[in-house]
Amino acid sequence: MKKSVLAACLFVAIFATGAYAADVSIKSTLNQTVEGSNNYFLVNTPSGTTFKSLSSVNLDVLARTPTTRYLFDSNYSYYRYFGPGDVDTSLTHGTPASARFQIDHTTELAKYNVAASWSRDDLASTLLTQTGVVSAHGTVDTFKINGGVTRDLSRLDSVSWTAQASKTTYTDSTQTPYKDVTTTALWNHLLSPTTTLTSSVMFDWFSADDSNESQRLFWQIMTGFQSQLTKRLTINGSIGGVFANAYQTGSSTAPIVPSSLQIQPGTGRDWVANFGAKYQLLKTTSVSFTAAQSVAPTILGNLQKATTAGFSISHDINALSNLTFSTQFSHTLEFASEANFLSAQIAYAYKLTREWRTRLSYTYRQRNDDTGVARSSTVLLSLTRDFNILGNPTPIDEAEAARRKAREQKSVGEVFPNYY
Repeated sequence: MKKSVLAACLFVAIFATGAYAADVSIKSTLNQTVEGSNNYFLVNTPSGTTFKSLSSVNLDVLARTPTTRYLFDSNYSYYRYFGPGDVDTSLTHGTPASARFQIDHTTELAKYNVAASWSRDDLASTLLTQTGVVSAHGTVDTFKINGGVTRDLSRLDSVSWTAQASKTTYTDSTQTPYKDVTTTALWNHLLSPTTTLTSSVMFDWFSADDSNESQRLFWQIMTGFQSQLTKRLTINGSIGGVFANAYQTGSSTAPIVPSSLQIQPGTGRDWVANFGAKYQLLKTTSVSFTAAQSVAPTILGNLQKATTAGFSISHDINALSNLTFSTQFSHTLEFASEANFLSAQIAYAYKLTREWRTRLSYTYRQRNDDTGVARSSTVLLSLTRDFNILGNPTPIDEAEAARRKAREQKSVGEVFPNYY
């Protein structure tokens, strides 16, 4: 909470000096979600039914000048597990929260951005989303500073560069904190009005705060495309390779503290790829398909290889209601452990009024690994209230849409990307 207050004070100070007389919009969202599951944490022998209540409040503040945009968004929530199955987790309640301040500046040929953020998340829920297995409990705090620039070289070509530094800590003393620095260079080439080619190089340096000073270098080189083949069909894809080199610079002989983080000195390489297609079947119905093989770090810092395939169909019943079905199969490899995951969800969303909306969903999840088979059925009901406090909320909605798009790209490799 103190960090949120400090971030808010920082935003106010910068806004008062740098964004004076700007176009200001303020929007807030209240959400209440209730879930019920026969095996919420997907364990092999569940203790019984688990219920989860989650209350959250979100505040977005956007200030715009002709060339610069200042965005501050924050979220605070409280969750609680109850029922016979809450004994399957050591943390039955918590207060996830986040705060982010970002500045975007645009010139005739370039766009610049810089941001700082902090988030506190439930470790069990995050691991369930990324890996399908709850191997740690407590909360995880992540601090990030990032920036970048995109410059147009010509009418057809542009280059981008981004860099991010982060630090991750845990309330669970058995987990290993770490620092991470990532930088990415990207080239875009407009092949035609409907097709764009991309090439990127990503470098990541990972450093664990353990007695052996474990470190890892990770490279990813990709080339791909995005094309709107017809008015109804859009496809995208990329292919490339990854290379990892892990080593230890310390010489400590202290006993190793048990941890979920496992970095063994050595090298490795693999190929990665992803493909996506979206087709507007009818005016109110769209279908999409995704497939990917990825290698990416989890919240604990371990590299996880995942092969995934997913399908979804969305139908607008009318202007107020929507029905969505999605399913995904995943195969993961982490160290020498392999697992298969299957998930399927059907969700119904309804807009009660201009400010009120609700969502009801059913989700089936299954994990199959060397420990056996675990299954779960979960029902979720949520109620959301939007508040337009000041100005026009449209620019904030556009920023939220951009974050959702970035989140979808980041979720490639997660075994349950629709968990929340």
